[in-house]
Amino acid sequence: MQRTPGLPRRRFLAATGAVLAAPYFVPATALALRGRPGANDRLTVAHIGVGGMGGGHLQRMTEFRAEGRVNIAAVCDVDQRQLAKAVNTAGEGVTPYRDYRHICLRQDIDAVVIATPDHWHAVQTVHACETGKHVYVEKPASVTVREGRAMVTAARAHGR
Repeated sequence: MQRTPGLPRRRFLAATGAVLAAPYFVPATALALRGRPGANDRLTVAHIGVGGMGGGHLQRMTEFRAEGRVNIAAVCDVDQRQLAKAVNTAGEGVTPYRDYRHICLRQDIDAVVIATPDHWHAVQTVHACETGKHVYVEKPASVTVREGRAMVTAARAHGR
């Protein structure tokens, strides 16, 4: 096999990997003034489905809030007991909802964390994208290929 002049393949792959991974290793605080993100640098999030895995996500998000990285605006669950527990975990200033569509209509929410039963993932993701929200959705993201395609289409169409 003949070598071609220029950048060796291994060095190219290593450099490409480093460039792609850089955003994951640069903390957000490195870009903010005085090492602390300002109010405009923080995401405002809402949680849809707060039992089980959703409760774990909410607990972790409260740690991010304590670090000044996010604001938690709302929690949503159809189960009143789970909702009450989530409001207690999230603390003051969090609005509880039993219908996720109210969260989608709020203009102050940047992103949603969806941890509902699997058959709700696709419709909630599409609605959230349509209303301008960024989405983290638990796996499986969808139940069928058609749902998955609808989710991807909505995310691309709305730049999410």
